[in-house]
Order: sequence, then C-alpha cells, then structure tokens
Amino acid sequence: MKRREFIGEACKFAVLCSAPLALSTLQSCSDVENENTDFVSDDDFIDVNKNFIEFNLNQAPFDKLKEINGSIATNGNDFDSKGLLLFRQSENSILAFSRRCPHAGASLDAFNNGSSRCTSHGSEFNLSGKPTRGPAKSNLVQYKVEINEDTIKVSK
Repeated sequence: MKRREFIGEACKFAVLCSAPLALSTLQSCSDVENENTDFVSDDDFIDVNKNFIEFNLNQAPFDKLKEINGSIATNGNDFDSKGLLLFRQSENSILAFSRRCPHAGASLDAFNNGSSRCTSHGSEFNLSGKPTRGPAKSNLVQYKVEINEDTIKVSK
C-alpha cells in the first residue's frame, strides 16, 4: 500500500470512528422538551399575530393559569417562534416570557417552584426572568400581559 492510500484510508477510519461522538455531542445541544410540561398549539389561542396573542383561561391547558403559581409553556407561534412561558403570580398578575433561552436559543420548561430550566445546558431563570444558574447571562424577554376577566392578552 502506498503512503497516499494509507493516509486516505486512515482518515476515512478516523471519521467513521468519531461520527458517533460528534452526533451525541450535537444531540445533547438539541432542544429537549420536558414531558411534564403542557404545550399549546396555535389552534388553542383566540388570536395570534406578530404583535399580540390572546387566549381564554377557561380553555385547557390555560385553565392552569387560574390558580396562583400555575404555569404553562406554549409551542412556538407567530407571536414568538419559541413559544411563551406563562406564570400566575397573583390574582391580578400573570407573567409572560419568551421560552427562548438567551444562551443558545433552546426552549425552556414551564416554571416549577419559581424557576424555569433550560434542559439543553442547565441555565435556570427566576420569576423576574433573570438567570440564577449559567451558562446564560442575559435575562429572558418579558412581554406585557393584560387580564380582562377570563381573556388574557400578551403583547410586545
């Protein structure tokens, strides 16, 4: 076997051997969804567009937001491509954040015990949208929320 052929074969072998490691590394950075989180599609909203999104608290799974400390996460939609994190803070206050982790753009889980977690890299955020655990260093994007009886409107 000539030297050039040997180097070519050795390179092919190295690529084949490293492929599983490369794939597992890329997979660990993918967006992993938490099975315990309720997800909502565009069909569940009253109205969705680029400027605001509206929904009814009497419709599941939004009805979880009728309870103080209730939280849900929505799928991506026209308003926010990653979806929303919603949390009922008090009788008159619902918090709304983008589900997009500012570190690498993965989706965050719904709030649990006052914290939302990015399953891709472990960043955690408090109810103010501030990171409490890295690698994320930036706050979550927060949206305005209007409550009108059983209708919620989230806007930019």
